[in-house]
Amino acid sequence: MELNQKRIMQKALLFQNMDNDEYEALISCLSPQVKRFSKNEIILLAGDSVKHVGIILTGTACAYLGHVSGNETLISNLSAMSMFGEILVSTRSHKSPVTIYATTDITAAFIEYEKCYSECAKACTAHRILLHNMLETIGDKYFYLFDRVAILREKTLRAKVMAYLYTLSDGGRTTTVKIPFTKTMLADYLLANRSALSRELRKMESDGLIRGDKSGRYDIISLKS
Repeated sequence: MELNQKRIMQKALLFQNMDNDEYEALISCLSPQVKRFSKNEIILLAGDSVKHVGIILTGTACAYLGHVSGNETLISNLSAMSMFGEILVSTRSHKSPVTIYATTDITAAFIEYEKCYSECAKACTAHRILLHNMLETIGDKYFYLFDRVAILREKTLRAKVMAYLYTLSDGGRTTTVKIPFTKTMLADYLLANRSALSRELRKMESDGLIRGDKSGRYDIISLKS
């Protein structure tokens, strides 16, 4: 693993609350393998057996859930420092239910499951911190999925958009948010028609609820529909 890649990966939540010496000792134990993927390349295929935890170092990716009809539904967006596979590696089947595509050129680090969940022979302090951080990350993903269910249970498209913006705004704590999807991807994420979504966003701007720009950044004027 190159030095600059090591420095980038140190910013991931998985390695928070470690000093430099602890981090260096842990990386020596984990021996991450770095792989590169081109835009639109498959990083993980549905049905694959997952035996590694992955961390996006640079670039972005998206996870899609396939249907028997051949269609796919967008599940989540993965940006730099996002982790994937940490839940799957601890299941009985290790089978991935989703396919992850690179939406830009990607650099990702992969760590063997056994090296993450089994303390090394040195019983280093950093390994115990790693396990704690791993559990926190899994807990965060639980609430992310809970938020997704809360969004999709809304009956109208406007209500779904409002619920999504509320989630992005950290529960209303900020008034400016950046949608990490294209409009087509956002429609897929909300299980909506793209044209209908575009119309609804224009109506919401006309009604004074939001103000957006072409980059996907929105100022939330009101979260009351």
